[in-house]
Amino acid sequence: MRIAGYVRVSTDMQVQEGYSIEAQKERLISYCKSQDGWELVTIYVEEGESAKDMNRPELQRLLGDAQNRLFDVVLVYKLDRITRSVVDLYKLLETFEMYNVKFKSVSEIYDTTTATGKLFITLVAALAEFERSNLAERVRFGMEQLVREGKWHGGPVPYGFKWDGEQMHIVPEEAKVLQELRKFYMEGDGFGATSRKLNTLGYSRRGFAWSAQTVWYILDNPIYAGKMRYGTKKRNGKYATRKKEERVEVIWSDSGFPTIFTWEEYEEHTARMKKRQFYGFSKVREYWFAGVIRCARCGSTMIGRPYRNKKKDGTTTPGIINYICSGRSMQKGCNMPLLRQSLAEKQIMEYIKGIRISSEEIAAAAEQMEQEQTDFQSEIEALHKELRAVTERRKKWQYMFAEDLMSEKDFRERKREEDEKERIMSEQIEGLKAKDIGLNSDFMNIMFDLPEYWEVLDDLAKKETMQTIFENIIFECEVETGQELSKKRQGLPFYIKEVNFN
Repeated sequence: MRIAGYVRVSTDMQVQEGYSIEAQKERLISYCKSQDGWELVTIYVEEGESAKDMNRPELQRLLGDAQNRLFDVVLVYKLDRITRSVVDLYKLLETFEMYNVKFKSVSEIYDTTTATGKLFITLVAALAEFERSNLAERVRFGMEQLVREGKWHGGPVPYGFKWDGEQMHIVPEEAKVLQELRKFYMEGDGFGATSRKLNTLGYSRRGFAWSAQTVWYILDNPIYAGKMRYGTKKRNGKYATRKKEERVEVIWSDSGFPTIFTWEEYEEHTARMKKRQFYGFSKVREYWFAGVIRCARCGSTMIGRPYRNKKKDGTTTPGIINYICSGRSMQKGCNMPLLRQSLAEKQIMEYIKGIRISSEEIAAAAEQMEQEQTDFQSEIEALHKELRAVTERRKKWQYMFAEDLMSEKDFRERKREEDEKERIMSEQIEGLKAKDIGLNSDFMNIMFDLPEYWEVLDDLAKKETMQTIFENIIFECEVETGQELSKKRQGLPFYIKEVNFN
């Protein structure tokens, strides 16, 4: 009989309990030696893998070799080494039976050659899964109770905080980044544009780059505004990660943790997130200009809308993509006509071609802008250094006043002077940031070369390219809605009124 051994460990605790890889291998080898005609031909070693499912490299290799009939018996030290799930157990036994492979355990009396043996294995596996489910429910109940009591329930500590085992503390440097993040978003940037700005400014996320998903997570997480939220399971047994309040029952509690946003700020930016999700920020890939083009009349985002005409034979014509002003869509009185995507595409490409300049001018302009950016950054750093000095001096005055080394009159005068210096420098920093346009030669070359490689891009790449280059493109039309039919054959007289770059 050709025997294939399977051994598995997932935690250090199993090593301490005698379930180590070496201990299991020795038991399998000894067992094979005690049986007449048993030859241990291979051992499949699974390290650091849970038995909660069958998605394990060595188990999948074992199943493939079983199909190729490379062995006659699968031997394990204990049943829970290979599975803890009744469903997975049935799948394994069916697979083994299909390829005439038997299953045995060293430390338990399992024998799949008889009906009684199969029943016994099923019962034991059911008990193992029952215990696992109970454990998961107990853990879940404990975490829910911690949330109700406003205590930290474990898991990765959110960016901006530090957990000392008893209390949550704000990390000042990270908190400043989060304030910048919210500011960018509330000024009109989307998740992607906000993440790109943070990365450009050198704000890393504990060694990782920012992404649209991480920006969304920060803004959506109420822990930054002093509350905790914990959602129950969905009907399919999984947990919701997005739109929890809309999909499952949610437990809310006041955390008592220090806050980075006020609750009013949290409600403000989450309301904006919901609004932008519905109006103008479609995830449909073929909407190349979603979130970029805007209406010149009311300032609203223009959102993609597909149109298909039904023929007499019941078939439909190829889809035509239009963009409608979200203000008009919401019946707010805007009379901007529908803009076809093909027309927007043509005019945007013509606009880019129209502003092309020579490569020498590109290099010169880029060099000048990069030098200006360097100068801006140097000035900003110097101002930040002086701001830190103001903070230190203010602490010094506060200490002297507390120790009766300075009169109240002198303290107020010094504080007034420092406050005024801080106000002036903060305004200077904001002014310098406004001048920092963030363009470089690579960015400019990408934009100017876009008409040449536009046709080879897929839908998603086109959309991402538009959102990378442009903050918004504002379209105007010489006619109002309702006049489309009379102008249908000539094409509506749309034109680009204004362009703003990221």
